[in-house]
Amino acid sequence: MKATNLLLSLLSIVLLFDSCKKEDAQPVQIADVLIGGDFETSPYTSWRTDVNKNNTTRPTSYTVDYSTEAASSPTHSIKVSCNVAQNDSTYQLFQQYHFTSDTPIPTGAKLTLKVKIKTLNIQGNGISIAIGGNLGVNDNYASAFFTSTEGKIPITGTNDFKEYTITYDSFPAKTYSFYALIFFLPKTTGTAYYDDVSLSVN
Repeated sequence: MKATNLLLSLLSIVLLFDSCKKEDAQPVQIADVLIGGDFETSPYTSWRTDVNKNNTTRPTSYTVDYSTEAASSPTHSIKVSCNVAQNDSTYQLFQQYHFTSDTPIPTGAKLTLKVKIKTLNIQGNGISIAIGGNLGVNDNYASAFFTSTEGKIPITGTNDFKEYTITYDSFPAKTYSFYALIFFLPKTTGTAYYDDVSLSVN
């Protein structure tokens, strides 16, 4: 009888340990790691806007507004406009980045960026969305990964709000920081509205 009880106890421990292992193996799921992607809070301090590779003699000008002219939900969006693209290299970006020390992402996790964009007479290369990341100081902050819709999904012309999606299937080990980007690409004119930006992890 004692031997039977001991056997049952050992079997229970084994089953409990196996159950814990299965629970530990469950993938981490985060619905959205970004802050303020619905743009209903002003100012949008968690987002950075910048113009890169501009020409000092013939600069390309962009306007970035917190707008109620159009929105996917409920009332606000980010409006970016360019009337004349003065040179071939300048682009405007709208970005949010995070450090993995503050927002941990498991190695191998899948990232999915979703953005709703409305376009008004977007001509040229158009709009692009992207996700990427960098390694740390020991690797000179080299790129860990990057993927974008540029050259794959055209975002041009005049269209009502449409959701655009891009994924990265396996978050690299040793990633120090990661970011979500919306590009107003070089040689592009017109107006775009950005809304409901999210970055999920699973």
